[in-house]
Amino acid sequence: MVISRKSLTIFGLALSAALFANGCSTKKPNKGPVVSTGTEDGVGEPGTPGDEPGTDGTTSKKPSKVEELASAYGILNFRQVAATLNALTGVQLNAPAAAGGIAPQAEYTRALSALPTDHSAAAISAGKVASLTKLASTYCDVLANNAQLLGAKFPGLTLAAVPADSAAFAKTLVDGFYGPETALQGPRAADIATVAATVDALKGITGATGPGIFMATCAGIVASGEFFVY
Repeated sequence: MVISRKSLTIFGLALSAALFANGCSTKKPNKGPVVSTGTEDGVGEPGTPGDEPGTDGTTSKKPSKVEELASAYGILNFRQVAATLNALTGVQLNAPAAAGGIAPQAEYTRALSALPTDHSAAAISAGKVASLTKLASTYCDVLANNAQLLGAKFPGLTLAAVPADSAAFAKTLVDGFYGPETALQGPRAADIATVAATVDALKGITGATGPGIFMATCAGIVASGEFFVY
C-alpha cells in the first residue's frame, strides 16, 4: 500500500515547521526602526521596567518580540507565493496534476483566501503555513513525476526507489533549492540534517516510494522560512 498524498503532505508540513524554526533563528533581519504600539492610548505607564523615556516626558513600552519580528521580517503575499514556487520547481501554475494528484491551479484557487495578502510577518499563522505547504506539495508532486522537469532541476537524480543515503538525498535537495551557499543564508548543515531526518522517517513507513519521499521533502523545503520569510 502506497502512502497517501495527504499523509505525505503532513510530513511536509512538519518539515516546513522545523525549517521555519531553523530559518528564523539564523536569517539576518532587515535593519530598520521598530515601532512600538505601547498601550492602547499610545503611552506607556511610567515606572514600568523596560520603559523608555519619550521626548515629551512620558515613557513608552519597549517593543514586544512580536513587534520586533514584524518590523524585521516580511512574508510573501499570495502572488509572490505562486511565482516563487514556479521559480523554485520549474512547474507552471497551470500544469496538469500528477496522476491521482491535485493540479497546482486547483489548490491555489482553494488556498487563495488563506494565503497572505500583504507582507506583514505578524500575520504568519499555522493555517497560512499549512495552506502554503499544501500548495507546495502539488508543485512538488508534479516535479517528482515529470522526468523532464526533474532532470532539469536535479540532473542525475532518480526516484525509481527510495533514497539509499538519506543525508546525500537531503543535501541534493537543499543545495538544489537553496542555490550556492552564502553568508546571508547562514550555515545549512542544520537544514540538511533536518531534511535527512524526515527522509529517514518516511523510509521507515511501509509503502514509501521515491516520488512520495521527494514530494514530501520538497514541499517542506520550498514552503519553509528560507523562501516564505525575507
